[in-house]
Amino acid sequence: MPCKIFLILLVLYGCKTRITPVAQATSNIQLSINDKSDKQIEDIISPYSLGMAAAMNEVIGYSPSFVEKKKPSSALGNFIADAVMESAIKEYPLSTICILNYGGIRSTLDSGEITVGDIFQIMPFENEIVILKLNTIYIDSLQNFIRIKGGEPMSDNINSLKKVATSDQDYFYLVTSDYMANGGDNYSFLTRATERVDTGVKIRDAILAYVKIHQPITFDTKIREL
Repeated sequence: MPCKIFLILLVLYGCKTRITPVAQATSNIQLSINDKSDKQIEDIISPYSLGMAAAMNEVIGYSPSFVEKKKPSSALGNFIADAVMESAIKEYPLSTICILNYGGIRSTLDSGEITVGDIFQIMPFENEIVILKLNTIYIDSLQNFIRIKGGEPMSDNINSLKKVATSDQDYFYLVTSDYMANGGDNYSFLTRATERVDTGVKIRDAILAYVKIHQPITFDTKIREL
């Protein structure tokens, strides 16, 4: 009987125990930029740092001129969109046009040797190429939205899209980034695609491959508008 009474009391009052916090004095650890690093950690990191530096400094091509992003279009934007379109066509030959977002281009490209690091600076994000099957009713939305934005990087397939718009075809295939395909940068209407192909190919990797194949690079400076 005493054991049963003890168990009942434990159930009724055991979970009601209150714990009162008690303040305790602590000491701060002062850090200084002059503090010496742990040599063991440096020894571990050093081979990786050297390997990364070597990878980033690898020369993969040559740029005949300095290029930067501009609106409504630019040689740099044209170059990137063409690189992405070329990669997409290999995955999906029915692709109609590539349109990317201006804000995704994060750096310029200097004249001279092109390194892997240069491409990482231009496209530091992990965005991947996505192909969307869209009803042709969205061509007007795409044109108007890009016009409002003042322009976006696009591949040299503008006439292909215009042909679709004037034909009896009910759909077209838009090559873009997963960021835009998910409605990023206010492209919410792209989420209404009837089909979506996630290629798994990073935009940066498509650019790297394009640079290695197309040597020397020939930049297209003409204005591209829908």
